[in-house]
Amino acid sequence: MRPQFRQALLLLFVATWASLCATLSLIGGCGGFAAPLGVTTGGVKDMAYARQTIEDGGIPDPGAITVEGFVSEHGIDVPAPHDAGALYSTTSVAWNPDFDELTPLITVQVGFGSNIDPDEFERTALNLCLVIDRSGSMNDAFDERTRTSKIDAVRIAIDRLLAQLNAQDRVSVVMFAEEAAVLLDPVPGNDVSAVKVALDELTVRGNTDLAEGLRRAYRLVEANRHASRFDRLMVFTDAQITAGLRRSDELIDVMEEFAADGIGATIVGVGTDFGQDLAADIAQVRGGNVVYLNDYERIVQVFDEEFDFLVSPIAYDVRLAAVIPFALDVADTHGLRDSDPTGHTLEMLIPSLFYSNKPGGAAIFIRLRPGALVDFGEPIEAATLSLSYKTTNGQSITESATAVLPAGQDPQAQKRYFQTDSTQRAVLLLNTALALKNASRDAYMGYTDDDATGEQGYQYPSIEDYLRAIDRLTEFLPYFDQLADGLEDRPSPQSRALSQERALVQKLLDNIRARSDFAGIDGF
Repeated sequence: MRPQFRQALLLLFVATWASLCATLSLIGGCGGFAAPLGVTTGGVKDMAYARQTIEDGGIPDPGAITVEGFVSEHGIDVPAPHDAGALYSTTSVAWNPDFDELTPLITVQVGFGSNIDPDEFERTALNLCLVIDRSGSMNDAFDERTRTSKIDAVRIAIDRLLAQLNAQDRVSVVMFAEEAAVLLDPVPGNDVSAVKVALDELTVRGNTDLAEGLRRAYRLVEANRHASRFDRLMVFTDAQITAGLRRSDELIDVMEEFAADGIGATIVGVGTDFGQDLAADIAQVRGGNVVYLNDYERIVQVFDEEFDFLVSPIAYDVRLAAVIPFALDVADTHGLRDSDPTGHTLEMLIPSLFYSNKPGGAAIFIRLRPGALVDFGEPIEAATLSLSYKTTNGQSITESATAVLPAGQDPQAQKRYFQTDSTQRAVLLLNTALALKNASRDAYMGYTDDDATGEQGYQYPSIEDYLRAIDRLTEFLPYFDQLADGLEDRPSPQSRALSQERALVQKLLDNIRARSDFAGIDGF
């Protein structure tokens, strides 16, 4: 090749690469073409318990199906604004006839994203205490096929966790049943033999006093603090509380006492009988999150792929306020804990945001019903939003935005509007989670909490309940297909595919049909 041609090709390559890097810088840089790390809210990080119940042929407790947990398992792209920092928020708008609603709704989605390149991410060193439930229920089967005990599943999980630690980390071990005891004072994170020797001392017996285990572990972490390390508990339990403090709010008091001092906690639910309501309450504590282990594949996923992000908060005390015009009414909210869905000023607190290996960000949904006087020929200001949060180094950040539905929408939403493909995906996932939850609420048999009173009672579905659930999911499947049309099935390797969620809906429908046949309803 002639030198002048070689030089020309080199210049073309450099110019093309520079242009590509400039484009990729908007989503976190051109190093390896990696999408930036995602962001999720603290709380329940998945829906493994409900999925396992459905896959095993059952109908899950509707409380085990949450929009937050369902959406967290997916990558939802959150485009970065031009002036975005390491953490940013965006809003998008949809106009859509949502499946379980009488009228079309405006959906305002608030998402969080990051500009952190996963190839350059390094978690902060940990002062980590492994808190292990050794009560009698931990001898029960972790899964039905292999009959591996829950305590052995914990040993397998900790073995994989240790592979993620290094000499800068410190790790200790506390066990608990009716009483708590320190099995291992803090040692360097790469001292695998010391941890394994401590685990060899574990025996299973007695009742569960989770509060006592937490207190002992918190004190151990507190006594060994260092400015260079994040302080954290990782609690392995099936949360079957049979001793000590029984009430969830009393347990929350114990956790909040130490969370206020900067000690976070990840609760690892072991087995499919994990206490769902307790998990949801624990997850609302600052620095708290919850994951479920229900098979070996999930153990590998959590500790090989997700561990660094589960223990890495990015922000605390996230406060969102939304002012809704009186021309619109609030239908409902998701991700807005303690908000009043009948008011026009919504306020919420997310105790923590965490990094995620799934691209995109956490989603908060506000669904609005336009009143009769709304003019669709004009832009519709759906919400004025203000957001504030604190970074892990204590810096306070405040942002504001206005969500606007463009002019010219079909008042009946026969022609849907989604601001982006990611907005469409998010609305589809929201509708899918609600369809699964509502069908399970219709057909679930067992103890459940009354939404109005909070009291627990036993639910026994009637023939009408089964028929309503069957009709609901039968009608939802073509709705799913319409809304999924044109969307990428799996936007990233870490995300669940839309086809998997459709199969989950079909499986729940099959389970309800089988249960209804057993109950004496024929013809389905």
